[in-house]
Amino acid sequence: MGRTIAKISLVLLIIVALPISFYLVREFSALSKNELMVQRVFSTQLESILYSVNQYSENVVKQWSQSLDQPVDPSGNVMQGLVYNIFQNNQSVLAIRFLQLQSNQVEAAFFNHNYQLDNWPPMNQLKRLQDYFKSNYQRIETKTVNDSTLMFYFLTKNRHGEQVCQLMINPKEFVLQTMSPQIQQIAQNLFFISVSDSLSGNTIYSTEENSGLSEATEKAQMWYLPAYKLGIRLKAKTVEELATERTQRDNFTLLGLSIVVILGLLFVIWNIRKEMKLAELKSEFVSNVSHEIRTPLALISMYSETLLMKRLKTEEKQQEYLNTIQQESARLTDIVNRILNFSRLEKNRIKYRFENIDLAQLVPEMLATLKSHLKAAQVDCQFNSEVDEALAYADSEVVKTMLVNLVDNAIKYGADQNKKIDIRLLKKQKAIWVEVEDNGIGIAPKNQKHVFDQFYRVTEGDLAHKAKGSGLGLNLVKRMMKAHGGSVSLRSRLGEGSTFILKFPVKKQ
Repeated sequence: MGRTIAKISLVLLIIVALPISFYLVREFSALSKNELMVQRVFSTQLESILYSVNQYSENVVKQWSQSLDQPVDPSGNVMQGLVYNIFQNNQSVLAIRFLQLQSNQVEAAFFNHNYQLDNWPPMNQLKRLQDYFKSNYQRIETKTVNDSTLMFYFLTKNRHGEQVCQLMINPKEFVLQTMSPQIQQIAQNLFFISVSDSLSGNTIYSTEENSGLSEATEKAQMWYLPAYKLGIRLKAKTVEELATERTQRDNFTLLGLSIVVILGLLFVIWNIRKEMKLAELKSEFVSNVSHEIRTPLALISMYSETLLMKRLKTEEKQQEYLNTIQQESARLTDIVNRILNFSRLEKNRIKYRFENIDLAQLVPEMLATLKSHLKAAQVDCQFNSEVDEALAYADSEVVKTMLVNLVDNAIKYGADQNKKIDIRLLKKQKAIWVEVEDNGIGIAPKNQKHVFDQFYRVTEGDLAHKAKGSGLGLNLVKRMMKAHGGSVSLRSRLGEGSTFILKFPVKKQ
């Protein structure tokens, strides 16, 4: 049976392990692809947001350039009004200056916050702007002057590219005043957006001061602020954190699934083992019962044939043969009754007739019916009761059947010589105990927990050949006691005998 179970277990393990292994490999390979795809989608989305912020800064600068690129005198009142309007609404603008490209002369200069302007646009960049202008494209160039100053410059269309407009900007103020409202609008409650210095890494602006998010997952150079970087990340978690969380969640799911499958596999193997053990016990039961039935049938057939042929010369011998036929018939009837009772119990067809019975009277009556059987087996059976009356709510015939089973077992497994059975009636606080004790071979501790199982018989040594049985008696007793609301227990020591205890609940009112 062990090899069969091992083979079945191996097949089941392969059947279960292959799909799980395939699923695990597929899941982990798909996981990296999915995370890469999510990373790409997320990066694309972030790039679009970064583009939106940069586009807004470009729109602001172009709006300034369009306000200043007017067909008016650079030093006149109209231009002065336009310039001071820009100063008033934009504290980041430090100075505005108009230069004549051919003569390199200053046509007009306007200052904000007492700023001193002494920087000129590089000549090579101005030549490039002229080339763009000839292609009908007005380009705005940017140059970092120092940590606190940034220069925007472009060629004006109204002077046909012969005039340069120069704006000096405080980049930090530009971010805080001009760009922050748009950044906040883009960020909403989903993103954390920050602007940091490219060299030092110091953050000059963030959508949330106490966000606790020091690093942005995506960073990009700002178009008009080359010394600064715009960073963005999800407010809740980064893509890496989300990927890690998903991986852990999937791993736990897979682990839970594997545990459930393994437990299911163990349960199936346990059931197969149990069924195979039961099938083995049933096969052994059929063999034992067949042998046990064959013996009394053979004796009855042989002795009856002898009597019919009138080969016996004395009446004493005839009486001996008739007694043997009667005993073997009773034995055969007992075997058949056990099998029938077991079958009825299996199908819940036994009908109990409960009534108030006095166990102090019923036990002696049962022993009286077994007197000849006990005498033939040379067993000294004694009954002792602590009380004169022990009322229990039970089926008297079923109780007798249980006691007969226990006495029969005590005879089978009793001592080889001087067999003795003690039956005691004890009254406890909540139950009435009927103890059946023998002085036989006893039961080993490892077998005690199985003796009440169906078809189970102790077969160590030559015990199976010495004591015949079906393995149903004690199981019937256990089931019948359960139907009575009671229980049966065992005390036994190997080589010193066994005591079976029927525990009946006290009489119901």
